[in-house]
Amino acid sequence: MAACAESAAPSSASATPPAASPERPAKLGLCVACHGEDGISRIAGTPHLAGQDGQYLERALVDYRSGKRQHVPMTSLANSLQPADIRALAAWYASRPGFHAGDAR
Repeated sequence: MAACAESAAPSSASATPPAASPERPAKLGLCVACHGEDGISRIAGTPHLAGQDGQYLERALVDYRSGKRQHVPMTSLANSLQPADIRALAAWYASRPGFHAGDAR
């Protein structure tokens, strides 16, 4: 049994270092009033973005821009974003620690 445990232990030489947190997006200010800088909304009915899948967040913003997804404030804001802004915002919020029920905020 000990041999199995030893062979299953990850090698520190091959361990992948944690990914660096993305740089603060230039357009983050457009999001913080409703979604918070940390991605935890303080407004009832507004979704938390922290810890969400980055591809999902990108797709949502692209869909707001195209009109496929409808919400007047989000459509207006998304139309001011370039594709690089969308990628940066999605990466930022995806990298934030997610909200857990019972967290005091």
